[in-house]
Amino acid sequence: MLDPMASFEVKNLIPIHFLTFDLSITNSAAYMMLTVVMILVFFGIGTRNAGMIPTKMQCVIERMFFFIGDIVKTNAGDHGAKLFPYMFSLFLFIGIGNIIGLLPFAFSFTSQLIVTIGMACIVFVISIIIGIYCNGLHYFRHFCPKGLPSYIIPFFVVVELISFIFRPISLGIRLFANIVAGHVMIKIIAGFAVSFVSTVTWSGIAIVPVAFNVLLNVFKLAVCILQAYVFVVLSCMYLAESMAHEED
Repeated sequence: MLDPMASFEVKNLIPIHFLTFDLSITNSAAYMMLTVVMILVFFGIGTRNAGMIPTKMQCVIERMFFFIGDIVKTNAGDHGAKLFPYMFSLFLFIGIGNIIGLLPFAFSFTSQLIVTIGMACIVFVISIIIGIYCNGLHYFRHFCPKGLPSYIIPFFVVVELISFIFRPISLGIRLFANIVAGHVMIKIIAGFAVSFVSTVTWSGIAIVPVAFNVLLNVFKLAVCILQAYVFVVLSCMYLAESMAHEED
């Protein structure tokens, strides 16, 4: 049986070295660029002939706009409308990248912890910048709300800081763990189906593991979209909290 972890190996496709820096294009970077190109091509074709009577692709794009718009409005409120372009791009990048990773011999870049933690850290840094921009230094009052007894303040601040720092870690690990677990399960079941088909005496029963693997792939497709949805929802909540004023 093939090693189910082999497909997660990062490989250099185009070695590039500049001074002491390794700028090589890996399979992970290549699939990220492929995802961006596919998004641009899809939206370029879908909006090329946009008009009052929408085409099928235009209808899909509009549905996606409304879907992400509702997510942002629900979790960030009306004042979070400025987050829509970033959240829309984030959802497409993660969702389409997850789906591409399901294709045979493809590489899922969201199965790399450095990628998911990196995206989560970007959200984390943006939330801090937005918080300071909207509230100034009063942004840090989130860690110590008014009205707390003085003897609770040190403990409360430490707990809030730990919780705040672990936000990007938990956000990145959640996406990474779900994608890796799903891919490993599919590969193990697929390997079992191949072994079962080659050893079973009655060929009719061999359809059972094959059908189960097909259903598992359909379930994994739903998980890929769901994980992009969860990532965007949590990102909206973190950024909305940063934009909220102290009195809110």
